[in-house]
Order: sequence, then structure tokens, then C-alpha cells
Amino acid sequence: MVHLAAALAVAALAFAFGRWLRDPAAGAPLLLLLGGALVLGAALRRLYGPGGLGRAAEPAVAAPEPVVAEPEPEPPDDRIDLNLAGAAELQQLPGIGPVGARRIVEEREAGGPYRTVGDLVRVAGFGPSRVRGLGGRVKV
Repeated sequence: MVHLAAALAVAALAFAFGRWLRDPAAGAPLLLLLGGALVLGAALRRLYGPGGLGRAAEPAVAAPEPVVAEPEPEPPDDRIDLNLAGAAELQQLPGIGPVGARRIVEEREAGGPYRTVGDLVRVAGFGPSRVRGLGGRVKV
């Protein structure tokens, strides 16, 4: 509706300007026509400018705050090192008794340090399934 009113005002101003061109009179009518044009221009600018009646208000965009990511502290590694642990430490593992712990230490001394957790299969009595069960609790 507001747009229609603005369009009609422009048409009326054009009609008045056309009448003035046919019968130009000096003085006041010309000044009134120019004044009306200025008022209409200001009104249209206000109407169609940002936040005017003919437009939705522009949303205020706030600058996002920079996010500084702090490094997360690494969880403590409580796994038992197969190359450093003694028989007493190895006995703390589930399913490893004194005999199994002693065999792990003896194999490490005889065959050299373990390169991977999977090297536990070198120890007598330790098959792949038993080694997989210890995977998350031991390291090399």
C-alpha cells in the first residue's frame, strides 16, 4: 500500500510538471513544484532507505569473537611398558600370573626388546587372542 501511494505521488508530480510546461508561469508555481519535488524525493528516500517503511530493518551483525582453542591436556598414559616393566608390574595385568610375567621378562632378555605389542606371541603361552586382550593395557 505504501508503494502504491508513493507511485501515485510521483504520477501527480509528473502531471503537475507537465501542466507547468504547457503554461509556464514565472514565480511561485515553479518554486512550489520544485519544493514538492524535493519533499517527495526526501520522502521516497526515507521510505525506501535502510530501515524505512518500505524495507525491513537491516539486521545488526556482530563481529564474532575469535575462538582461541586451548590444547586439551593429554590423558595420562597408564599402560605398562613391556620393555621396562618388571615381573611384579606385569602381574598387575589381568590374566597374567607370576609364571606369565616371568616368561615375558625372560623372552625380552633372551630375544631383545619388543618392537610391537604383537611380539608377545614370542612368549610361550601367549597366543594372538590373549595378546589382543592386553592390547589397550600395554605399550612398547
